[in-house]
Amino acid sequence: MGSEHQNAGISRRGLLTTASAVAAGVSVSRSLLGRAEVPRLDDVRVAILGVGVQGSRLLLSNLHRMKGLRFKAVCDISPYNRVRHYRILKRYGHDVRQFEDYRQMLAEVKDLDAAIIATPDWVHAEQSIACMKAGLCVYCEKEMSNDLEQARQMVLTARRTGKLLQIGHQRRSNLRYLRALEYIHAQRALGRITHVKGQWNRHQALHHAADKKKVAQLDTATLKRYGYDTMERFRNWRWYRKFSGGPIADLGSHQVDVFNWVLGGVPRALQATGGNDYYPNTEWYDNASVLYEWECNWQGRRCVVRGVYQVLNTTSHGGYFETFLGDEGSLKISENTRVRSGIRREDRAPRAPWERSKEMRAAMIAAGMKPLDEDDPDAKSKKDDTPKVKPSPDNGRLFPIPMPEEWAALPVHLCHLANFFAAVRDPGKVRLACPGEVGFETAMSVLPVNEALRTGARIPLKPEQFTA
Repeated sequence: MGSEHQNAGISRRGLLTTASAVAAGVSVSRSLLGRAEVPRLDDVRVAILGVGVQGSRLLLSNLHRMKGLRFKAVCDISPYNRVRHYRILKRYGHDVRQFEDYRQMLAEVKDLDAAIIATPDWVHAEQSIACMKAGLCVYCEKEMSNDLEQARQMVLTARRTGKLLQIGHQRRSNLRYLRALEYIHAQRALGRITHVKGQWNRHQALHHAADKKKVAQLDTATLKRYGYDTMERFRNWRWYRKFSGGPIADLGSHQVDVFNWVLGGVPRALQATGGNDYYPNTEWYDNASVLYEWECNWQGRRCVVRGVYQVLNTTSHGGYFETFLGDEGSLKISENTRVRSGIRREDRAPRAPWERSKEMRAAMIAAGMKPLDEDDPDAKSKKDDTPKVKPSPDNGRLFPIPMPEEWAALPVHLCHLANFFAAVRDPGKVRLACPGEVGFETAMSVLPVNEALRTGARIPLKPEQFTA
């Protein structure tokens, strides 16, 4: 079923090498504990297509940190979005032009190196393929497409043109996640992983067609020209089948991608329950509960890992996170730094060297936790007044994921963007964290959930379906 379970033999050195590659563009020391800094990326000339909510976040959260990028074009069918971000880029000193139609942009701006695409999912393939054929490398937000065949064509076009295609599954470059992978694989902190679970719960009140900013409205002719019949459907495109894969793609693909990443493979089957139970005027399911199966390798033996994933749009209870459960411990992690991430070791699991390390002791103290006496390497030579933490039969031994403070302050998309632009500037040395092939595997892992919700059937997935 693709790559084997990485628990089977990835070394600490191998993980550090991988981390250095996928987080390239952010300077990190070999121990993964160095100061994170973004280098200059001079002479990388960029266009951004789509500056709505996501495109604006990508641009404004990272613009002042990405030194040396030269934005040459901003493209959006909304005059309000387009003009606003054009003016912002001008204030930052970029010699930028604005366009309504990306085809005109490609015809007139001939010195581009790369494009950031953050438009609605249904036009990702069309725009990405056109940009790559025009000689641009592409950073495309997820879902790479709401149509699997179009997603496949994106991958094939990247191969034919030799242009880079990075998909916006940004956890693949998140330094907190890379650190967690070291503990899962190289340190084997969980033992054999047997189950995974995750959720993304949000209270998502839908927008309405009425907008206090009249300038943000599009006229009927413009909407029709770009494939939208109403302003409401344009603004709420994520809830309509023509334009998106629904919440399971919009939210779930981030986290199912993490499951695939950690387990080193793709699902062999899925089934789901859910429906459109709360927002009757939309087309996509507002809730889904999905059961996944992976067949993995553990120390040379094939084994099954089962997963539970949930997405709700009527409550924010619990927020969003991913959890990996093994026979010696578990790990919970979230892109949201306010959700407490950490490692839990079973009481009966043997003490591991990392539990006693100076690094872990420092991390526990920084997190307000009291480390075990024997985790202090100087405990035998001096009196230690730190109270000993007694293992709890309910909670096991709890540890934080060691993280430098400066990592938590980095915008969640920064490392992924930096990795992409570093690869554009130096493709011989820098590997993409999430190339099109990986994005396609994720699309294949989540889009069939909608069919499972429609039919109620268990859907088997074959390895060849994940290959573009």
